[in-house]
Amino acid sequence: MGSYHYSSASQFFFAAGDPNPNASPTAHKPAKTVRIPVTSPPPPKTPPDAAAAARIQAAFRGHLVRRHVAAVRSADREATRLELLLRRQETVDAVRGDDRERARFSEALMAALLRLDAVPGRDPVVREARRAVSRRVVGLQEVFDSVLAAPEADTYGVPASLDQFLEGIWGARPAAAVGEQEEARKSGTCWGRFFGVL
Repeated sequence: MGSYHYSSASQFFFAAGDPNPNASPTAHKPAKTVRIPVTSPPPPKTPPDAAAAARIQAAFRGHLVRRHVAAVRSADREATRLELLLRRQETVDAVRGDDRERARFSEALMAALLRLDAVPGRDPVVREARRAVSRRVVGLQEVFDSVLAAPEADTYGVPASLDQFLEGIWGARPAAAVGEQEEARKSGTCWGRFFGVL
């Protein structure tokens, strides 16, 4: 820390009409020079409470993100379970023949969507994962609707394959889309595409 010293050599002059006109215009020097040390204050330190509060807030935000990702993953597992059910012939026959089974399956798809809607999307990773899973569930709803609307095939009550249903909804797929779908199918779920883990 540097210190500053101040000394003054002031001069006093009397102007015309002053009460003391006989004073000589000489400089007035003080008898003693006074040095005043000036030191700058140390930089303010962050209080330990602020650092602790920042650590607590960061830990809590991490906890919230983990909890929201877990909710999205559970909805993704539910969508995977429903997709596997929809691929089974017994499920297709049940939803075509029974109104209660049809309503039960439709409600399960809507419950997965509502579970996704309950997850707040403040964090970008959670928002993107939620968006991908909700698109997958909406796609399953479209497939389910097409299964219900499609007439039974002429193969003694056995309906067409799931790929034929999808082709009826979205049209014929180019070869690049087939390759991407095979990659997604190998990865297991949409989490493999997001995190490169599965």
